[in-house]
Amino acid sequence: MIHKAIKWIIPVTLIFAGCYTQKSGNKENVNAGAGKLITRLRIAARSASTESAFLLFTVVNNTDKAQRFCKWETPFEPRLGKYFEIVDNQGNEATFKGAMARRVMPPPPEAYMVVPAHGSVKTTINLANNYELKAKKYTVSYTGGGVSGLNAGNAAKLNLKRP
Repeated sequence: MIHKAIKWIIPVTLIFAGCYTQKSGNKENVNAGAGKLITRLRIAARSASTESAFLLFTVVNNTDKAQRFCKWETPFEPRLGKYFEIVDNQGNEATFKGAMARRVMPPPPEAYMVVPAHGSVKTTINLANNYELKAKKYTVSYTGGGVSGLNAGNAAKLNLKRP
């Protein structure tokens, strides 16, 4: 009788132990501050061409505390991933030709950027390096969310000419 009980108790215990998840009280949400940050896009040059389409990407912190976000899937890692939607006036999306990356989760500490209180961080990216662009008018939007946790922000208008 005891053997039957042990044979039954051990598997049930293992099942419950496998389903139990311990939550650490000292871990913080890795993107806790990202939702408080504002994303802004601006075309960086007056004249842009199919080979030179520079975009200024700014992350603004209007809070009283420094905030952080994961730089993955943002222009702070300019050659990895598709994080912009670039659509012409006819609704056609520009073809992405850049590299995609597979990541190990969770992101390591060096994958995060800190935005100081009432400050900003910015970078400039040449969209022509990662997208097939033609001499057209485009609307550029940051897709936001994902690993970075940043919001989509505003859209920028891009009018490209031939080089």
